[in-house]
Amino acid sequence: MTRDPLAPLRRAPELLKPIVDVFDLRLAEWGATARGVYWRSEEGQQLRFEVLARVLEGDAGPFAVNDLGCGYGAFFDYLAPRLGPRLGRFTGIDISPAMIEEARSRIRDPRAVFVRGMTAGEDADYCFASGTFNMCLEAKPGEWVPYVEASLAHCFARARKALTFNMLKGSGKVREGLYYAEPAHFVAFCQNLGARVQLATGYPLDEWTIFARR
Repeated sequence: MTRDPLAPLRRAPELLKPIVDVFDLRLAEWGATARGVYWRSEEGQQLRFEVLARVLEGDAGPFAVNDLGCGYGAFFDYLAPRLGPRLGRFTGIDISPAMIEEARSRIRDPRAVFVRGMTAGEDADYCFASGTFNMCLEAKPGEWVPYVEASLAHCFARARKALTFNMLKGSGKVREGLYYAEPAHFVAFCQNLGARVQLATGYPLDEWTIFARR
C-alpha cells in the first residue's frame, strides 16, 4: 500500500485543537502584539521577518504570498510598506478564529485576505511559515514531525517559487510544550521534495530559517 504523505494533515485538527485554544486566550490577554503570538519582543519579531523576506530580494513582482500561521497579520504589516506594488495578493492562513478576526479587523488593504485553516487553499509565488511549528504543547515528536512534514510538503506544492520557514534550533526534542528542530533533518526533507535549499543560522535568535526554492 502506498503511503499517503498528506494523511497527517487530515488527522491534525485534534492535534491542533489545544494550540488553537491557547492562542485565542493569548490574543485576548496581549492583543495584536508580538507577545500576543508568543514572541518575546517586537525587535525579535521584526528580525525574523527581515530574514524571511530575503527570499524576495531580486523579484520585481508583483507576486502572491501565502502566510501559514499568519496570526494577527504582522507579516503583512512588515511587507506592505517595504514592498509597495511589488506585493500583490497576500493570503494569511491561521487555525485560530480569534487571530483571523483580529487580522481582518485591523487590515483593510484590498491585497490582503485572511482565512481560517490549516493549509493554503490556493497557489502563490511564495509560501511563508514563521513560528508556525514551534508550539506543540502535549504532542510528541512522533506525531508532531509527520504533521510538520506534511504541512511543509503541501506548502511547497502550492509555492511556485519558494517556501520559507523558521523553527526553533535544537535536536528534535520537545521542551515545555515547544518543538526544537534539527535543521539537517529539514534540509534533507526539503531536498527530497526537489527544492534547492539554503539554511540561514547566522542571526541572533534561537532559531534557523530554511529557503526552499524551486
